[in-house]
Amino acid sequence: MDKTTKSRQLYRLLVERASRLEDGARFPTLREIMSEYNVSQFTAAPALKWMQQNGLIVSYVGRGSFVTRGAVSRKGARILYLRPDWPSHSIEAMERTMTGEALSRGYCCEVVRYPVDADIYRKLPDFESDAVILDPVRFDSFTAEQLQILTSSVRPIVLCRSTLPVFNIKCVGSHLTETGMTAANYLYRRGHRRIGVLLSEGPSYTLSTMTGTLRLCAATLGCEVSLFDAEIRKGVDSCIQIRSYLERRGDEILGSGISALFVCSYATAREVLAFFERRGVDIPGKLSLLSYGFDSIPDETPRISSVDSPLPKQAAAVLDIIDHQLRGDLAFPCQICIKPEILEYQSVSDINTELRKEAVS
Repeated sequence: MDKTTKSRQLYRLLVERASRLEDGARFPTLREIMSEYNVSQFTAAPALKWMQQNGLIVSYVGRGSFVTRGAVSRKGARILYLRPDWPSHSIEAMERTMTGEALSRGYCCEVVRYPVDADIYRKLPDFESDAVILDPVRFDSFTAEQLQILTSSVRPIVLCRSTLPVFNIKCVGSHLTETGMTAANYLYRRGHRRIGVLLSEGPSYTLSTMTGTLRLCAATLGCEVSLFDAEIRKGVDSCIQIRSYLERRGDEILGSGISALFVCSYATAREVLAFFERRGVDIPGKLSLLSYGFDSIPDETPRISSVDSPLPKQAAAVLDIIDHQLRGDLAFPCQICIKPEILEYQSVSDINTELRKEAVS
């Protein structure tokens, strides 16, 4: 194990120690740390320096070091927002919301775009900042090296979009199983008993967990569920691929007898809506649409009902984690699930209401 890695591990131990002390409490000196943790000066000195640089302790010549937990101003602290260099309304909406929240809290926020095929985790140690918000291309699998980088960083690195069943990784997002259940229950309550699920994004932990739960929950409620797999390939624009799929299989979807279709992203749901409207299909009269993700598109009035955790709540949770981490408060949760909600824009009909109206007439 190299000296830098040992220093990072010691730093984490010292941050945890400082988090248990009162503001202004005396903190061990360099020699005391070397003795207590049985490490060399080459290991202890960088860890202590990082404590000072991150405002967790303040040191005075001849007096020693003292904890400043809770007394650090975040004004001017620098956050890097790393996002894929990929044309996506979802990524752009996340960027606007996250950077806006960071700026509103007094942080300096810089956006860095990275190639979708880059190992952004390996590049993280090369970036200089007080904290990092990462919008990852993939977060359903990690190499041992990537995990080491994420968990041993001396500054907070928070992943957005989804929570992960991996200890000590900081992340914020929707609870995927609850999102699938929310979508299934919403469609069921509105009278839909034949539901289609369109796999319109590439395979991932997020997609399989959410759609798997939706299908299981819908089937448990007595619904008939049809799966339509567009076989989206990673690295190719999913909107282009879904248009091609609909040209080949759109009639099959309509002929399946479903009354509602769940589409796995807001961007591809827009393509589905445009395709069926060009065919003269009444949405939501003939077919209801529900998508995953709250993607706000400038100068466009939303039309498709969606399920997800609201972006402003996700951004607030990400910045809450960073706030507490920079203050040395390690007791604050580092993995936060935001409850999913339904955002209605009249693309899902209420069959129960329509049946009641017909009965009255």
